[in-house]
Formats: sequence, structure tokens, C-alpha cells
Amino acid sequence: MSGGKWTYIIIHHTGAEEKDTAQVRRYHLSLGWRDIGYHYVIERDGRVVPGRSLNLAGAHCIASGMNQKGIGVAVLGNLENHPPLPAQEKALLQLVRDLMGRFRIPLAKVLGHKEVPGAATACPGRCLSISSLRAAVPAGGEKIYRVQVGAYKIRKNAENMANKLKGAGFPVIIVEGTLDSSP
Repeated sequence: MSGGKWTYIIIHHTGAEEKDTAQVRRYHLSLGWRDIGYHYVIERDGRVVPGRSLNLAGAHCIASGMNQKGIGVAVLGNLENHPPLPAQEKALLQLVRDLMGRFRIPLAKVLGHKEVPGAATACPGRCLSISSLRAAVPAGGEKIYRVQVGAYKIRKNAENMANKLKGAGFPVIIVEGTLDSSP
């Protein structure tokens, strides 16, 4: 499976109080699976452990064909009973931002398992807020595009243009440089 096929990120909890990713992997292998079902697992200390290769379909969400198009990310623990630890929340946010950028996945396609059409589950648990995760992602996860209006040799001219733009409601900063430098 190529990276171009990944169009969703599906967030899970492991649903139990496993010790670590290795324990989850052993359990999934005992079911006859070729590997752990998730592509990434976030352990209690915030460590992101790679799971199933991104070259393989997942085994984390049958509904809506998400095993083939959704990257499976699981937070270790039963998040029905307790919230993720701060280190897990931080790691989850960073991983989601990274995957969104790497695979050009829009925020609207970052879903909790229970949000996938056809999924009958409480995963990723009542204590993990996917809406809060989505609200935090854009701060570092979405690209922005800057528009440069002009370059001036006289600072007063730059300030005049900045004031016009501010008057029109645009946020403005003046960056000083030289002709052979780019900000």
C-alpha cells in the first residue's frame, strides 16, 4: 500500500490496561493476525511506537473500509475509564499533526473510531475528546500561506503601506532585510 492511499487517521484506545505495545502485539498475533492491528501505539510515557507497517492495510477498523484508507493510531489504556495521560495527549497531538502533513490528510478526516460510519463502538472511549484534539491540531498542523505586498527602500513607505493594510483589517508586520536576503 502506498502512502498516497492514506486519506484518514482513525484514533483508538486499546481498551485495556496493557503494559506496553509488545503486549498488544502478542495478543493480536495470538488472534492469527499478521501483526498488531494499529500503525502506531502511544504508550503511557508518550512514546510513539510504530506498529503495523504503513505498507500494509490496518486491522483496526473494518467499518467504511478504513483498514485500507485510514492510518490506525491507538492510545494505550482504557479511555472509557480514565483520560489519556498528559504525555499521551501531547504525543497524540504531535503524531496527528505529523501524519496530516506527511499524507496531506485534512482535519475533517481525523476521526475517532466511533465516528466512522458503520462502526458500532465506544472507542476511543468517553475520556478522549476528539473534538478537543481537532481544536488543538491547527495550531501547528495546518499550512499557512503568507502574502508579501511589497519591498521598500525607505522605512516610512513600508510603514505607510502597513498602516493602510491595518486600516483594512489585515494583520501586518514589517520585516527588515537586505536585497540579497530572504526572510
